[in-house]
Amino acid sequence: MRACRGKHHPSHPVQRKAFTLIELLVVIAIIALLISILLPSLGAARRTAWTVICQSNMKQISLATQLYLDDQKDPQMPNMRAGPNPNFLWYVGIVDAFNEYMGNAGNKPYDCPAAKGLSSVRNPENVQYLQEAQRVYTLPLFSDDEITTYTEYYFNDSEIRRETSSMFESGISSRKLRLIRRPDWVVWATDALDEFPRHQSLANTGEQRRGQNNVLFLDGRVKLMSYDEYYLSPDPYGAAPPFYNWGHAYPRNRG
Repeated sequence: MRACRGKHHPSHPVQRKAFTLIELLVVIAIIALLISILLPSLGAARRTAWTVICQSNMKQISLATQLYLDDQKDPQMPNMRAGPNPNFLWYVGIVDAFNEYMGNAGNKPYDCPAAKGLSSVRNPENVQYLQEAQRVYTLPLFSDDEITTYTEYYFNDSEIRRETSSMFESGISSRKLRLIRRPDWVVWATDALDEFPRHQSLANTGEQRRGQNNVLFLDGRVKLMSYDEYYLSPDPYGAAPPFYNWGHAYPRNRG
């Protein structure tokens, strides 16, 4: 009899072996390990992206500032006390003052994705704290209504101080641009609030004075600086800290 050629087909298919409980736990453990390795990197990438977006907004503000100054015959810096109440510091006034130079973008250029917790001027605790201290970053003023206008950036509010025996005339708010001694070192804007750095901090809650803030100089430079750098250090020409003195508040024998 001729032998039957071809493959042998068993009467019952071979069943595949299922994962055991131990194998399943090993897979879960490996996935958890990979997630724990990747999450810090993803978090760092997200914080870096926030910083870049914030710097881009500051570049827009710098361009709008230049356009605002170019429209004047004898350029004068914006007055941070030009609101309805001169005793208040109206940082939020920049939003309306620069609106046409910003393409009527409203609040968007003044937002910052890293502004969270106490590092955001829109935090309910901060709204009350700032307005009671006569520092206006949000509108409406002294109201529980929804915030309609805001800036997550501080603008230099240093008042003009006349020349004395020990100090040259200084100040930025409403000052003629030609009278500023070193515009390239004037800090025009920073992340608000400067006392609660919001960038490159793991928590981004602003509860501790650590981390960094973006700093916008009047010449258009944007630099990421630590709290110690912008709050405790002088500028290269001898203007004493904090940062809002840089570029203009010089002793008579310096600068």
